[in-house]
Amino acid sequence: MDDTAAAPRSRCWDGSPESDADRRFFDLRESGYTGWIDQDGYPVEDPFAHAGADAASWSPALLDDETDEV
Repeated sequence: MDDTAAAPRSRCWDGSPESDADRRFFDLRESGYTGWIDQDGYPVEDPFAHAGADAASWSPALLDDETDEV
């Protein structure tokens, strides 16, 4: 009988060991979470909160207004 513990299986695409952020990311996705996740693996409630009102009100239609003048 082999007493060595098997290395935990990585869920990273390249098979590299999971960081704490990777573990949180994969755990959230596997639990059914479909929202935004930050670079540290935590769920993000409002992705535009840090950018202020300008980013929250942005839409592709604004591009048309800005690029019509040639």
